[in-house]
Amino acid sequence: MPGLNDKIFLPISIFVLNIILAVFSFVLLCAVGAAFAIYSKYGGEYANSVRWTRSAGYLEMIKTTIGSSKSTKIPRSTKMALVVGLFATVVASFLDKGIAHFVNPAIRHGSDSTRILVVSPQLASNTKRKTFAGWTFVVPKDGNITETMEKALTGSLAIPDAKSDRFYTPVTADYTINCASFNLTFEGISITEDGCVKLFPYLSSNTSYYDYVLTKRSPNQWSILLNSELEPYNTRVAALEAPIEILEYEDQCVTFESTRLRSYGDIQDGISSFPTTSTSQCVLSTGDVAVLSMTSTRFTFADKEYNINLASEMFADTSDELLLAMNETFKTKTIPPQVGVAASNRSVELWVELQAMNSSVDILACAHDAFRWNASYTARNVECVYHTINAFVMSQPFNPKIQEVAMIPKEYYQGTFMILDHVPDIHNGIRAPISLAKLRSDTAAVSDYMARLGTNLYVDYEEEKFYAEYDVVDVQSGLEVPLWVLVVSGFILIVSFILWQLTYWLVDSAHTSSLYRIMSKRMASQTDTPVLLRAKLEPREPLELEGVVLLPGEGIQGTDPKNKP
Repeated sequence: MPGLNDKIFLPISIFVLNIILAVFSFVLLCAVGAAFAIYSKYGGEYANSVRWTRSAGYLEMIKTTIGSSKSTKIPRSTKMALVVGLFATVVASFLDKGIAHFVNPAIRHGSDSTRILVVSPQLASNTKRKTFAGWTFVVPKDGNITETMEKALTGSLAIPDAKSDRFYTPVTADYTINCASFNLTFEGISITEDGCVKLFPYLSSNTSYYDYVLTKRSPNQWSILLNSELEPYNTRVAALEAPIEILEYEDQCVTFESTRLRSYGDIQDGISSFPTTSTSQCVLSTGDVAVLSMTSTRFTFADKEYNINLASEMFADTSDELLLAMNETFKTKTIPPQVGVAASNRSVELWVELQAMNSSVDILACAHDAFRWNASYTARNVECVYHTINAFVMSQPFNPKIQEVAMIPKEYYQGTFMILDHVPDIHNGIRAPISLAKLRSDTAAVSDYMARLGTNLYVDYEEEKFYAEYDVVDVQSGLEVPLWVLVVSGFILIVSFILWQLTYWLVDSAHTSSLYRIMSKRMASQTDTPVLLRAKLEPREPLELEGVVLLPGEGIQGTDPKNKP
């Protein structure tokens, strides 16, 4: 049994709702008029005046209420009745607007679903690492990242011919992880060797690192210090882009950082590129599926040193192990020897803090933004990037429809399927610190959703096509309203209708009709007077209806009672 706070779906349009609310408001106002009629019969000699004042409208009621409050002749109860009547009339007039506030547009899904395969053309970038144009989406600051992905997969890019009266849901399935531990390598430096798949993040720059110092801080955390030789006129030590690849059975899958490097010039302390998540999914020749997701955040320090206090203002995780470790590294940094490299060509080193646990790898890399001119080297400030990586290899039965149409497995082209930009939260005009813990959680959620999509989704960069299977149901548009609103509104409507009808049948028409109606009926009993009366309302002249003087004009002391109708 539904509770009073549950919402009820009504298969009606806004237009029908407005008609229903108009009828509701009409009945309610008639009920208020019925209450005034009852009061006019039993409320005393001023009661009819109270009822007649209501028929003149809100402004007249307000003026009469204010004027009556100053009179000592009118009983207090009559004054209260006038105030209550004014309040009741206003409430009855606007109650339908209050009900409409609780009504929201909604759709209802049908019970029967149909499974369809969608093949949509795409435009792939003409680069080694492929992407589809337009597949970058924004995650709202309080939004769910997998809901953003599902909305993207049901948008016009994925389903160009989607029908508005049908609801599309990407088909997902359970999966089994075959490998979630890696032989981890960074820039050719072996970190771990006890995994089942090789994962080797590297920097996508033309910088060659000659020397390194690898320090193991804990069973799952390492510190790496690298040195390189600067090429002539190279103005940056390292681009600090970090693609990652999984190598298994000579198949390769990659995703890469999608954030743009900042332009050269003076920089300030703070976040230089807000978090961006890129994700890829590759079907291997073995039939396994590799899933890769990476979230990258860039930040800078205007000084030549890493500043943990400023880093704590940028990120909410003040006790993050990599942020603290990088601060320690900068305090005790040493430059390893560079055999055969001239001192004038030595670069300031690249510092890397790395942490690996199960299917997640975190990398914090920092370097001086350097400038070289005429064989001289100048270190100016510090640029850092924090990568959160989640990757694994899983197995899932092939989707037979996609396999037949796309003819997979075949050689897979490297590419990033989807890019998700994270919007930072802002309080009172100030950006809130970024939560690294939430970025890790979001990155893992993206990998999980990509894995559940599994082989029900296939991206072919060579043929520039997107394949996905959807469950489709018909949808019915309507309105959603809380049950308690329906119950209360229905009760008010029924009571108002009963009060209105009982008053109409049981109370004399002298107390339900307007003053004009009463006068026209009285005059019709004396003369053959039509329903509409001829009236004379000229200033300073007597008030006349059908030639009968009702009130004298200004300066006339009175009228003969015999002339009164």
